[in-house]
Amino acid sequence: MKQLKYQQKAVAELVGKVIDLLAQSKPRQQLVFKAPTGSGKTVMASEMLATLTEELQSRSDLPFKQVAFIWIAPNKLHQQSYFKMKNFFTETKLLRALIYDELDQTDGIIHQGEVLFVNWESINSKNNIIVRENEQGLSLYDITRKTQEEGIPIVVIIDEEHRFWSKTADKSKAVLDNIMPKVEIRISATPKTNADYKVTISRQEVIGEEMIKEGVLLNPDITSNYASEEELNVHLIKKALEKRNQIAEAYRKEGADINPLLLIQLPNDTKETLTTEDTKIMNQVRQYLDVIKGINTDNHRLAVWLSNEKTNLEGLENDDNMTEVLLFKQAIALGWDCPRAAVLLIFRKLTSDEFTVQTVGRILRMPEQHYYKNPLLNKGYVYTDISKDKIHIVADDMDYLHKSMLQAVRREELDNVKLVSYYEVRRSADRNRLGPDFRRVLTKAFEDMWLVSSQLSFAFLDDEEEEQENEENGQSVIAKNRQAAKLQRIRLDVKNVNIEIPADIFFQNDVNTTIEIGEKAKFTRTAGEVDRVYVDWCRKMLGGFEKAHSTGVLANYLLEVMENLFELFETEAKKVVLYHENQPKFAEVVTKALARYEKILEQRQQAAKDRSFENYEWEVPEDRTYTEENHTIREKVEEHALLPFVEYNGASMPEHEFAEFLESHGESIDWWYKNGDAGRQHYAVPYTNSQGVKSLFYVDFVIRMKNGQVFLFDTKTENSDSEAPQKHNALLEYIKKEENADKHLRGGVIIHDRDRSGNWLYSPLPIDNTNDVRGWDAFLPDRDGGN
Repeated sequence: MKQLKYQQKAVAELVGKVIDLLAQSKPRQQLVFKAPTGSGKTVMASEMLATLTEELQSRSDLPFKQVAFIWIAPNKLHQQSYFKMKNFFTETKLLRALIYDELDQTDGIIHQGEVLFVNWESINSKNNIIVRENEQGLSLYDITRKTQEEGIPIVVIIDEEHRFWSKTADKSKAVLDNIMPKVEIRISATPKTNADYKVTISRQEVIGEEMIKEGVLLNPDITSNYASEEELNVHLIKKALEKRNQIAEAYRKEGADINPLLLIQLPNDTKETLTTEDTKIMNQVRQYLDVIKGINTDNHRLAVWLSNEKTNLEGLENDDNMTEVLLFKQAIALGWDCPRAAVLLIFRKLTSDEFTVQTVGRILRMPEQHYYKNPLLNKGYVYTDISKDKIHIVADDMDYLHKSMLQAVRREELDNVKLVSYYEVRRSADRNRLGPDFRRVLTKAFEDMWLVSSQLSFAFLDDEEEEQENEENGQSVIAKNRQAAKLQRIRLDVKNVNIEIPADIFFQNDVNTTIEIGEKAKFTRTAGEVDRVYVDWCRKMLGGFEKAHSTGVLANYLLEVMENLFELFETEAKKVVLYHENQPKFAEVVTKALARYEKILEQRQQAAKDRSFENYEWEVPEDRTYTEENHTIREKVEEHALLPFVEYNGASMPEHEFAEFLESHGESIDWWYKNGDAGRQHYAVPYTNSQGVKSLFYVDFVIRMKNGQVFLFDTKTENSDSEAPQKHNALLEYIKKEENADKHLRGGVIIHDRDRSGNWLYSPLPIDNTNDVRGWDAFLPDRDGGN
């Protein structure tokens, strides 16, 4: 799994809540997993199942050590999920993805670690083959009953949960009543179930990791003033193609080998076959594409996905596929994954004019899972024959779908600048888990604390003479290590382990267990009990480390070290570790090793931070779009680099006043540009904040004077930003770089000295505060920038 913070957080929450639900006596406990389209629901679910399986096996305080899984999905989505998970589990080998025909029919159950993928339509009727009773007793309901009779609870995952409601709600209930799972995990971007247990990923979390587009624009530059429907259709096709071509050119400039795809969806929500209206619009679309634009199926620039025609579909999802336009109806609406899809044109007679993210989900994904410098590539575009004034966006999606945008365009023949800008590279989040190199750290801790020696150097032998010599040396090392352990008062000859039952350990009585009556029950542990208590001890030792994966790592590496240092194996070694007089001493060594490994992880994380920025050559963009809800066009502004000047409604007073100040000095200022405050498309400079963390700040204003001087100013008020000195000093260092020597740069933090001189002041020297502006220079455009 690509290690994204929101995914790791969600997996941990899901595992924890499923374990809580498994511990309850009531069946059919429900857990809702709400995650936006494009967030990686299937990947997270796969990781969750694997982590849950490991967690159950490593913990002795749970009523179940194993579970079986059934994954139910509508239409053919179960096949897509099946193949994705099969690839995932092939790498991890933790679970096995199966379809019904692949089940082992000898005992007629779903075994531990198996995930059975089922198509909803194949089980929603009692006459369907999979659920129909048969002589072999291998119907789905027989299999689930036998599985649970074997003591293996069933967890059902319901993919695209919202589709199991409305007309099919009664059938869904009947199927799940027959299966009677212990837990139901209901997954959807728009779930309908209202459950007490819920895990939610916000859209902003996914946007923050640059997995999906930052927003979707509906009907840019489209109004309802057209003489006829045919004229409107032609205009929509033309605009959608223009946008696709703009995006293609932007990808080329970015150096990305991606051919963006325009999706054209024909009308009618419910029927897959073509109606008279469908045929009319389809003919108009195909004629325009072929005759006017030279796009057709013969030259592979057009693909068709209809019930009676499927052309040029092979490899359509590939980023560099030559097809530019796909014509389709409802058939590909569910589960189709094509990240290069960038523009959607919808000819639809909707039963409602409501728009949701679900409606436009096909164009949300980022093809390379990161944002680009050109903001055009970080948005999705939807054109439809519903006019702006009739479109209603549901409340949950108001911050993502924008039916009205304001656009500003770069002034013609602008004397642009080229500045080095920085952006953060989204790297995998560091997992707080033990890795393969922990074995070396653990061995070193034993060597340092107990003065023992590892015999790993004797592992590779060339001939019999060397083998005999090394064997003798190895025996000598083992003997010395045993003597060293004895000096540490470690008992290595433990035969039995009598352990009080910990309060948080679930215990199942074994045949060979003897009980001593006392204040607390004590047991002579069998091999099975020793193993369970040993694993639990390792788990408790981990402290803040991720336990699902790290428990097994610590348990296995500690056994390997015991074998290497003392030639103690498996149960024998576990008894030595668990012996009540030995435990504190082993705990001391393990704690030391974990502390050392934690420092190693911290160093790696810091190194990752130091490498997390890259740079590119920034210039004033050709155009920029703004949401109408949050921005206002400012009239009578002529000197801004993009026109019209669009100002953020929440702009600070210093930003607003400084913009007015710049505009009043047009005789000296060539142009000025109000920069954005986030995203790689905006101009940013690196700095190290007061906590020592490397960060970015987005300089508020870029100003080019008529004499060629360029000023970079970040507006502040006195003491308004505790990080202002760090930002200012970093900007001065940036300006001094050799790469900027011929760019005529000046600037820094700038403050309006309104109560004294009335000037805008900035310091050409480093500063340590912003409350004392004495000695700062005044920015006087007539003096600093005139020809």
